[in-house]
Amino acid sequence: MKNINIVLSLSLLTCGTSLFATNGDSLIGLGPKSRAMGGAGIAYSLGAESALVNPALIEGKRVMFGGSYFSPTVEFKNNVDTSAVGGANSHSSYQESDKGVSLIPEVAISYQLDDKTAFGVGMFGIAGMGVDYYSDRPFFGNPFKGHQASDSTPQNEYIGTKNGTNQLSTSLQLMSFALPYAKKINDSLRIGIVPVLQYGSLSMSFNSGAYQASEQGFKNVHTGTGTSDDLGFGAQFGLGYNVDDFEVKNVKVKNVSLGLVLKTPIKMTYAHQISDATRAFGLEGFSDDLTQPGEIGVGLAYKLTKDQTILFDYKNIMWGSAGGYEDFGWENQNVFAIGYEKLGWDWTWRAGYNYAKSPIQELSSGPAFDQNGFNYQNYKNAVINYFNLSGFPAVSEHHFTFGGGKRINEHTSFDFACVYAPKVEKTFDTSALSQAQVAGMASENMPVQVQRGLPEVESAASVSHNQFSITLGLNIKFY
Repeated sequence: MKNINIVLSLSLLTCGTSLFATNGDSLIGLGPKSRAMGGAGIAYSLGAESALVNPALIEGKRVMFGGSYFSPTVEFKNNVDTSAVGGANSHSSYQESDKGVSLIPEVAISYQLDDKTAFGVGMFGIAGMGVDYYSDRPFFGNPFKGHQASDSTPQNEYIGTKNGTNQLSTSLQLMSFALPYAKKINDSLRIGIVPVLQYGSLSMSFNSGAYQASEQGFKNVHTGTGTSDDLGFGAQFGLGYNVDDFEVKNVKVKNVSLGLVLKTPIKMTYAHQISDATRAFGLEGFSDDLTQPGEIGVGLAYKLTKDQTILFDYKNIMWGSAGGYEDFGWENQNVFAIGYEKLGWDWTWRAGYNYAKSPIQELSSGPAFDQNGFNYQNYKNAVINYFNLSGFPAVSEHHFTFGGGKRINEHTSFDFACVYAPKVEKTFDTSALSQAQVAGMASENMPVQVQRGLPEVESAASVSHNQFSITLGLNIKFY
């Protein structure tokens, strides 16, 4: 316990430009067409927008300029009950994150070299997450030493913030630059590859309880490690296949297309971010890696009529083997998407639904102290529970999408998509974290009543989260 800085025990770390409409921290679809159809499009050509959906399907001489507007609502609290040791219940309220809206650009270009070959250029914001709880009020005063609350007492008198956020502010942003290349092998088969250059930045700040001297005595300061960024390289491989017409029990099936995509993980390292933050919790062995995970996906597109198509996509996002995410217990994510499109000369309409179970699941955590003394594993799991909900609340699971396109002239159309993720609330046990904090505040000369009541100290972290976003795009086709 001597080397554990429990003062920090109520949050920090990672991510932000707001929380996008996401699977984990990855955007649902890229471009207004895919996003309007629940993120589906692995087996269906979206023109230039297919660059990072399935590179095998880029086609034509096209340009798309667009962007997305994200407006999430994220609230967090960590309620602590210390009545068993003579303290009180914090009765924390939800603290709303002050992260504002985010604007993310999207640009895609495709060029048809000949009947069989196309290449392109794409730039997409692909992932992001973040919170800002700076307005949560800090408080001071060690109840086990009889001190009154004061903002000029020494460092160890800082005992958190009113709603348990530690004034956490975090930001993760990821942008990908892609150069897709597609080749038509025959009338049925197309293949594609896209090398990807990824830029990422991660920053965080929090109230650690640190103090600096001033003329008035001691002054509490907000601490952080600045912003770290990195470049990473990866690739994506795609395949598109038009299935020959066939019959099932005398029913003719026509116009079926299949798709397959493989995405390599992209290793990213943000110097002094994750390792410093977790060390402040008394945790060891965490690196600064935060690898964007690999993916495998398959898709099906079926033309119901000449003008109507229904899409089904499945992909597996491998958070559980991605550096950084695996350290925080993230699990692989199965993503299911269904989309519908009705083409029209003047208006085209699209709708979809996307479901993926949250990769963040509660880790089992028992008491911070047992017959063998301090239980590091229980404490670690409680910290991770807290961390995931406060700084990385990727808990949205259901996404409902809608959009369309308006033809402006023979060459130009305007497309839009709306994505809504209804409110989700999650609560994880963080009692071991609070028990360790109480023990640290009581010091080595822990009163008997505190020692006896310590296992009854309870706390729970809770997050409430919903999302709304609008994506707009201007598509230009050259003949």
